[in-house]
Amino acid sequence: MNMLTDFMSLVFPEACVVCSGPVIKTEQSVCISCRSELPSLLTRPFSNHEPLAKKFEGLVPLRYAVSWLQFVKGGSTQRLLHALKYGRRPEVGEVLGRLLAAELQSLGQSAVFDLVIPVPMHPRKQKKRGYNQAMEFAKGLAQGMACDVSDQILVKQTATETQTRKRKLERILNVSEVFVIHPEHKQALFNKRVLLVDDVITTGSTIEACARLLIREPVAELSIASIAMA
Repeated sequence: MNMLTDFMSLVFPEACVVCSGPVIKTEQSVCISCRSELPSLLTRPFSNHEPLAKKFEGLVPLRYAVSWLQFVKGGSTQRLLHALKYGRRPEVGEVLGRLLAAELQSLGQSAVFDLVIPVPMHPRKQKKRGYNQAMEFAKGLAQGMACDVSDQILVKQTATETQTRKRKLERILNVSEVFVIHPEHKQALFNKRVLLVDDVITTGSTIEACARLLIREPVAELSIASIAMA
C-alpha cells in the first residue's frame, strides 16, 4: 500500500494549499517555499508582548497569548484558512498545528502546556462541515508538544449567527452565554496548564467567552493561541 501511495504521489502530486504547486510527501499540504514566506507574528526572542497578548491585556488573566500568522485579505494565510474551513481539508489544520508547535519549540516554549482545548462548534454546524477546524489545529499542536487534547470539555450549546460581518459589540452579544463546560469533564481541568485555541481571531469575543469560563475552574494557568489574527 505504501508503494502504491508513493507511486500515486509521483503521478498525481498533492498541490500546495498556498501556491497550488506540487508538494512532496514530507511537505504535507504546504510547500517548503511557502512555509518560509508565511507572515509570522512571532517575535524572536519570544516575549509575552505578542500582538495577541496586547489585545487581551486587562481582559482575561493569561499566561501566554500567541497568534501565529497575520491575516491579510487575498494573502497566503487566507488561502490556508479557506482550505481548512471551506475546502474540506482538515489535514491542513493538523499540519499548521505541528508547524506552530515546532516554531514554539524553537523559541523555548514547547513544554509549557498540559492540555489543548479547541473553541467548540455547535454540533449541528460541525455535523454539516464534518469536523471542527479548531480541533484539527489543536490535534496538530498537541502532537507537536506531546500533550493531551480534548474537544469534550467546552461545549457550544447555542447555535449563533456567523461572525464574519458583525461589528465588535454585535460579536460580543452573539457569543455571550452560548458556551458551557461539560460537567462530566470538569475534572480534566484540575491543575492543568491549559492552551485554548481557535483558527482565527478577529475581535476575540469568541475565545474570550471561552477563556472566561475556563479561568473560573481550578486550572493551573490558561493560555490562548490561534493560527491567525485579523
